[in-house]
Amino acid sequence: MTLRRPNLLAYDWGLVLLALTLTVVGLFNLKSAAPDPGLVARQLVALLLGLGLAAGVQFLSRRTVFALAYPLYALSLVLLVLVLGVGREVNGARAWFVVGPLQFQPLELAKLGLALALARTLEGRPIRRVWDYFLPGLLTLPVAALLLLQPDLGGTMVVLFGVFSMLFARGLPWKHLLVGALTLVALVPTVVWPNLKPYQRERVLIVLDPYRDPLGQGFQVIQSTIAIGSGGLFGKGYGQGTQTQLGFVPFRHTDFVFAVWAEEWGFVGTVALLALYALLLLRLFSLALECPRLSDRLFLAGVGGMLGFQVLVNLGVALGVMPVTGLTLPLFSYGGSSLVSTLLSLGLVLLVHRDRAEP
Repeated sequence: MTLRRPNLLAYDWGLVLLALTLTVVGLFNLKSAAPDPGLVARQLVALLLGLGLAAGVQFLSRRTVFALAYPLYALSLVLLVLVLGVGREVNGARAWFVVGPLQFQPLELAKLGLALALARTLEGRPIRRVWDYFLPGLLTLPVAALLLLQPDLGGTMVVLFGVFSMLFARGLPWKHLLVGALTLVALVPTVVWPNLKPYQRERVLIVLDPYRDPLGQGFQVIQSTIAIGSGGLFGKGYGQGTQTQLGFVPFRHTDFVFAVWAEEWGFVGTVALLALYALLLLRLFSLALECPRLSDRLFLAGVGGMLGFQVLVNLGVALGVMPVTGLTLPLFSYGGSSLVSTLLSLGLVLLVHRDRAEP
């Protein structure tokens, strides 16, 4: 493996600026949201680690990164199996390795490994017939199955949407899209709903009527929407949100961190935050279109799809229009594994785009 000196002029600094802006604003917001000041220090350590890894991979070449795709994918499968046996259970899911103060969620490595492996696999295999889905499915199924065993339904959905984004970028026939949509519509009431656990069904029903269980499953959604609505046009000011500062909003530093921001900065601040995420995603997909090599475009589409889906679901949960899934807001919520993984993924995006013209 040959190391190289990065050419700083070859990078897309717009993407860097957007990612850093969201991360710094997220730290600023976390300082207000965190119930424990120590969480901010831990997030700062994760930020430094993530930036270090994102900078470190820049000494590699695009060819080296894709050569590591299958080994990285295999390692992620091993870790997903191990976490089921020796991982720590958090919020009902055995999804974390915990060593002293350090925590690591193998899901984050699995997302990256699967995106790279699928990009290599799909590059030379067009999607025209049913059996063309065999190899992509063979790579995706073990990851999804192991995540469901944890159980981590939110992480599974992120992975599956990322895979769909890559297949769509590869070029799905419209007939396949139609059949897939109709199949999904048929499976939800006949297979998916009957096999959901009682608490999962309740989360879906809470979206329709949060006041069916206002002190139980519906409590966090009700308090989140109250906090968001109480922000008004300009918000109550930094650290002045009554719903969040008085502890009415649960998980306000992770799942419902958006409610903290919306209450303190109001509609104007919310629009500004959404604009930053929209610009980040638009820049990601623009970089994908600039890559002449198909595998590069597919990888960037996978990263963008997973990131965008996670943003959409987190905001939907906070607004009470989607079931609670436990997904954090990328670059914004507290979570070391998520922050490090997101920064590393964006670092690889920059690397792949930098080397797009090389053979």
